[in-house]
Amino acid sequence: MMIDPKIEHFLEKADMNYLFCLLSKLEAGRLSQLPAYVRNKLGENFAVLSMQHVADNDIPDYITEIAEAELLAAQESGGLEPSPFDADEGVDNDLNEETIDDSLRFTNEPQEEVVKPWADDDDDDDDDDDQFADDDDDDLDDDE
Repeated sequence: MMIDPKIEHFLEKADMNYLFCLLSKLEAGRLSQLPAYVRNKLGENFAVLSMQHVADNDIPDYITEIAEAELLAAQESGGLEPSPFDADEGVDNDLNEETIDDSLRFTNEPQEEVVKPWADDDDDDDDDDDQFADDDDDDLDDDE
């Protein structure tokens, strides 16, 4: 059990034990940097006091706040149009427009196909025994 019901309530509500410990440690560090006469007036244990300070303050959802601020700034600057799915905007009619198929404009024309690409190549008739263009085929016939 914790010492303070306020701290217990915070931990139950936020369900962030590790974050609470980190924030308490940071707060204790901040309190320990206060001048000596201020620390003497506090009179309580710094750990308990720092946990109470953290429990007093709600932890804001920074990610949601940053996203909302960026969206608002973008809409105000005119760089971003309102979402078509906003409840007050209704349905965006631009999605229902018919589009034009211009894919033929970006395709190359078909090239004509050559059926026998080496049909006119008659310069290797003398070299029928192997696939290489050399003159040593005559030597093979003499050995047999």
